[in-house]
Amino acid sequence: MISQRLAVRGTGIAMPGAPVSNADLVRFFERSASGQLSAFVGSLADELGVLRRHLCRDLVSNFEVPRAGDTNPELSARAVTAALADAELQIDDIDVLIGHTTSPHTLLPPNTSWTADQLGFTGQYMELRQACTGFANALTIASAMLQSGAADRVCIVGSETGSVFYDVQEALRDRSQLVTAAQMGDGAGAVILSRQADAPTAGSIDHVYFGNLGQHKPTAFSLVTGGSSQPYVAETPGPRGFYNAYSLARDSGLELFQKGFEALASVGLDGATVRRFLPHQANGRMGMVLSPLLGIDESRFHNHAVKYGNTGSASTWIGLHSVRSEHLLRPGEVLGVLGAEATKFMFGGFAYFEGQRAPSTSLAMAA
Repeated sequence: MISQRLAVRGTGIAMPGAPVSNADLVRFFERSASGQLSAFVGSLADELGVLRRHLCRDLVSNFEVPRAGDTNPELSARAVTAALADAELQIDDIDVLIGHTTSPHTLLPPNTSWTADQLGFTGQYMELRQACTGFANALTIASAMLQSGAADRVCIVGSETGSVFYDVQEALRDRSQLVTAAQMGDGAGAVILSRQADAPTAGSIDHVYFGNLGQHKPTAFSLVTGGSSQPYVAETPGPRGFYNAYSLARDSGLELFQKGFEALASVGLDGATVRRFLPHQANGRMGMVLSPLLGIDESRFHNHAVKYGNTGSASTWIGLHSVRSEHLLRPGEVLGVLGAEATKFMFGGFAYFEGQRAPSTSLAMAA
């Protein structure tokens, strides 16, 4: 665990297009699947507590690349721009840009290089190919750079455009693809960090932790593909898309949240001292699932998956922005973040301490 307070100077998010309802998903699957199978997608999304999501594709054909303006680096750049506006900073004020995603624009060059192009950023950038706990490893890097003086301001952006891998024909053979389509969404979230001493009244991140329980375990979620903006080629051998062993993720995933809760409790941040908890938004029912496990009232678990779905690598930053923009914490109150990733059963998180000033009214979604 890293116990170094970092000031949160700003947050921002970017969502592609208008919200897509469960009924919209049903209509999409009806083009190639039976009415019964299509209706199952909608009822499954309802059961998972995901009522809408934003997608980078238009749902007009089985195989699509992101629409113009909603590629992964374009979403990332818009989220960073929104975070800069919240922080009242310019892109030249950032020393290092760190990206993390599982659905990059291209595998090489890295997604973050395209994001830097969009932003006109000429500084140092790097990228992590990681999903739902990518934020924790990015924070570890940012903390080291800020505390050593190698950087004064670091921007982290998590992003996903995985909806381009939904394949109706594959779903006819593999029902797990229906689970993926029902719960996932696209989007990007960004945060700008500095040393706490440079912004003593700002909200702050502390007690960053990371661990894994995946030794000798098979993956429960993986992606076999090229970049998310590469056209689909039907003749390409092998799968192109998500592998989702959702039963394995369900059976093994709860322990990840338990380990995260124990990590925070080890530094005195337990149910008595943490005001709200932000679990990874695997679906919109996480509060109901985690409440009896952790002994925390369901109302204290933040839920943004209900309107954004599971946005993978972007989820935690979208959630932090949501908590700040909705003014859910009073100055001094704590948000406990419980990240969990089923790819190789990793967990990670941090504590967010609300600052002495209310979040800026400029916190807004970049649509």
